[in-house]
Amino acid sequence: MSESQGSLRDTVQAWNEDGRLYVVVGLISAILSLVFLPLLGLMAVYCGYKLYDTQQKTVLSILIAALGGFGFLLWVYYLTML
Repeated sequence: MSESQGSLRDTVQAWNEDGRLYVVVGLISAILSLVFLPLLGLMAVYCGYKLYDTQQKTVLSILIAALGGFGFLLWVYYLTML
């Protein structure tokens, strides 16, 4: 049991070192914020910020943050119009 947890922890740490963790979580949360949960858009904005801050990936981080922010603001606009 501890071997599987150790290998999962190692995998997550390896993904976090090169920024893949922020990319994967950011894209999934940005897409889900458009469809299901608007609060996931805030997580996408955070992942985009951390991706820019730690990896200096400008275009991808702006894309993730903008898509997540758009999903969140779209739901806010929809709920205010009810």
